[in-house]
Amino acid sequence: MKTLQEMDAEDESLRKYKEALLGKASDYAAPSDDPRQVVIQSMIIIFENRPGGNIEFPLSGSGDLETLKKSDIVFKEGCNYKIQVNFKVQHDIVSGLKYLNQIYRKGIRAAKEEEMLGSFGPQRDNHQVIFPKQGWDQAPKGALARGTYTAKSKFTDDDKQVHMQYEYTFHIKKDWN
Repeated sequence: MKTLQEMDAEDESLRKYKEALLGKASDYAAPSDDPRQVVIQSMIIIFENRPGGNIEFPLSGSGDLETLKKSDIVFKEGCNYKIQVNFKVQHDIVSGLKYLNQIYRKGIRAAKEEEMLGSFGPQRDNHQVIFPKQGWDQAPKGALARGTYTAKSKFTDDDKQVHMQYEYTFHIKKDWN
């Protein structure tokens, strides 16, 4: 990383670009006991008007994915929401990190979303991405939309490496409970 930062040091615009991508990587040493390149730390479902606020799921611990899978998540039909992902990059640059979310109802795929998160260099600070970037996503509404859904999510990069994948179930109901 240090060699990459020192290359073309006289080119001011390239130096600024590298600093934007890599941050202050020179003062960061990745943990030697954790080989993961991308550590997804949490996912937060941000709701526009949910009583009780947003729902946060830690994802970096050993039992967190199983806890998420067993969670009872309720969306009120027609509610507005966003997804926030907090993660850390360590060891090497991750190029083209993507979030893929496929939603199934009764075994049939009902929706597929792919969100490009970007390219990130290793650094001490966490990264935070919220999508959609503009506006809100809206849960389906109406009697036919109510029911139980399964979401299968994964984080991949341009090298087709899967950094994390998980499943969770949610319900669309007439009200929040």
